[in-house]
Amino acid sequence: FTRGLVFSQRVMLALIEKELSRQKAYEMVQRNAMKSWKGNKNFLTLLKADPEVTGTISPEELEILFDYQHYLQHVDEIFQRLGLTKSQWQGSISESMDLGPRAI
Repeated sequence: FTRGLVFSQRVMLALIEKELSRQKAYEMVQRNAMKSWKGNKNFLTLLKADPEVTGTISPEELEILFDYQHYLQHVDEIFQRLGLTKSQWQGSISESMDLGPRAI
């Protein structure tokens, strides 16, 4: 699928929060994203193996950034606005998908 590349923005912002310049954070993320894309390799694995990245952000912090739940945190509210109750949609979505961090 995405090999984890969907999380590249979160990683870049986390690096910026660690007081790296936006340009430096972009270069670090882009370098690993291109390796992932061209080499069909897992993005998180590449980031963890990059000493420049792990010198700024820990592997444990990286794991936290690679959690799909971050993107789904407002799903309940969105469906509620559509007039759907939790029981109408929850089973078909949450039970059919494992959205935790994983290697792809």
